Amino acid sequence: MVKSFLLLSFMVIGYGAHAQNPNSILDHYINVKNALVIGNGHSASAHIESLYNTVKQEENFPQKSELLKSSEKLLKAGDNLDKQRAAFNDVSTAMWDLVKDSDKVHEVVYYQFCPMKKAYWLSYEQDIKNPFYGSSMLTCGKVVDIKEKDKKPQGTVKAN
Repeated sequence: MVKSFLLLSFMVIGYGAHAQNPNSILDHYINVKNALVIGNGHSASAHIESLYNTVKQEENFPQKSELLKSSEKLLKAGDNLDKQRAAFNDVSTAMWDLVKDSDKVHEVVYYQFCPMKKAYWLSYEQDIKNPFYGSSMLTCGKVVDIKEKDKKPQGTVKAN
């Protein structure tokens, strides 16, 4: 009886940890990334607020605390593009932790790396569009991992 209860408890807790739908959060994140790529701090700020509110309203999931903390730091950057870009890596690594283990992602997601900033970001496109430098170094970076749609990740390529 105790073993059955423990097994049932583990299954419920395990299911709850991965039951969230990351797509809404991911879509808001991509909007922030795209605004940073084009260098529009005002647009990024509006999307950052949407991202933060979406994470805050989402039910509990393992990465929620870290994602809230990093997106709050991003939110505090206001319209300042340099401060937004400086805070974006922490949000990106927390987002990858959310996305990489999910089997509910509606798009292929590319985990990309900027060797100049030693920073990561996620994209729906394989082509590099660097949010940390924008037009000054738009194509600086490489794909280091791929999360297939609705599947577990293929594996990690180490960034040097």
